[in-house]
Amino acid sequence: MGRYSIFLCIFVEIAMLSQLSNTMFMVYAGAAPIIKSCGNVIFSSSEEACTNYNYCRGEENITFERQFYGITEQFKLLCEDAKLEKLGTSIQMIGVMFGCVVFGQISDQYGRKKPMMICLCMCFIFGIWSALSNDFKTFTILRTILCFFNGGQSTITIVYMIENIPKRSRGYITTLISYSPNVILLGILAFFFQQWHRLALVISFLTLPAIVMLAFLHESPRWLLQKGKVSHAKKVFLAIEKFDGAPQPLDDVELENFLETEHDKQVSDANTKVGKQHSFWHLFKTREIMTGTFVIAFTLSVLFLYNRKKKLFSFATTLINYSIMFNLGAVAGSIYMNSILIGLLRYSISLCSGFLDYKFEKFNRKMCHGICILVTIGIIAAIIVFCLTGTTALFSSVIRTGVLLSCAMTSQAIIVASITSNELMPTAIRSISYSTALLFSRFGIVVAPHVFHLSLYTGIDFPVLPYSILLIIGLADFLSFRFLISETKNKPLQDFIVNRANSGGNEKEEHNL
Repeated sequence: MGRYSIFLCIFVEIAMLSQLSNTMFMVYAGAAPIIKSCGNVIFSSSEEACTNYNYCRGEENITFERQFYGITEQFKLLCEDAKLEKLGTSIQMIGVMFGCVVFGQISDQYGRKKPMMICLCMCFIFGIWSALSNDFKTFTILRTILCFFNGGQSTITIVYMIENIPKRSRGYITTLISYSPNVILLGILAFFFQQWHRLALVISFLTLPAIVMLAFLHESPRWLLQKGKVSHAKKVFLAIEKFDGAPQPLDDVELENFLETEHDKQVSDANTKVGKQHSFWHLFKTREIMTGTFVIAFTLSVLFLYNRKKKLFSFATTLINYSIMFNLGAVAGSIYMNSILIGLLRYSISLCSGFLDYKFEKFNRKMCHGICILVTIGIIAAIIVFCLTGTTALFSSVIRTGVLLSCAMTSQAIIVASITSNELMPTAIRSISYSTALLFSRFGIVVAPHVFHLSLYTGIDFPVLPYSILLIIGLADFLSFRFLISETKNKPLQDFIVNRANSGGNEKEEHNL
């Protein structure tokens, strides 16, 4: 963790602020106001206002009560038309999904730095462009393109950081630099810039420092070595040594000889070709890689939701963060304070986890994930009991507190799964595998905006069944992560998919875990 690593971590934090803000932009931009009156008619409730909304639709003199001036008010996406805003949010999240897949492949093939620079620049340009939108259709198209590049940079950033920091620092650095503190920062920004187009502009300009810093950073030397670019990797290592101000800089010739020897040894051990191109299909070449990828993907997609109608927290296979956050305006209290409190709780758990990871060798990836998931499972089981006994109203405060705790725990489980994915997979397919895991998690984000509106689509409400299903899913997540993948804490990163010839003369491709 020299100067270069610290500088890189600062860059990652700023890039993550851009990623989180663009992904969760609709938390505030999609917040619906309360219709208080229409002309001379004053409404006593939201239900009454929506019942008479068709009469009010053509009126100019509509009075709103709002916390944030969002697109729902500007583009009149109110009451039943709120489904259009949720649909638009889902479309944007589909853009994130495609960005993860496309740039996962590009990053493994063409490097980490250049694709990340393209993504950051496009987020800056389309963020400004979207702030100037005059109608909902244009807004959705521009934000979807932005989310495509946002998904790309979110895939590459974690891989880039993991490949550039010491193995002992991966755990605590990844918990220290995460989305959780940026949830707090976004809440503060939204409080000071309480209009959607202003917030969009601020988020875009906050991307500029990351673009400038990335210009001074280097391509991942691990990726360069995996591609056989030993001379380029040597130049990067020497540049990092110079940046760090090492008292005894590495010898040029000695370093190159060492890198060539190490590279040749890994190529020989892996029995592979230098610079071989890999694709999504290489995730299915070995049982270990395939299992690891899809266990991580499953872990990233098992999270929970908040049910507005019953004033309870319900659970489903979607991202907890976005499920709760996209509907934060429906939760009692200030949308800004709720966001900040959730961020503080999540970050507190992350910091504790990072401290334990750094101080205690036995507090490994599996233990951390297991604790987080078991706490969540316990809260799901408790909610099932409260529902079956009809005591949900009596224990509503306990349920809310428990779910906020689970929110923080599950957020930490996401961080652990992200670290494990990048430590488990070889450099040749690290981005492809991680992007595949993120793709699965993004399915949850696509569904998340519709959580409050399920009854509008189905007309069915079974309060206990979702909990029971997700209790089983939570147990499956715990068991699969515990027993199907290897522990990765403090293990060296692998560069190649290992090919070993079996006794019959055929080649079998394995992943050296």
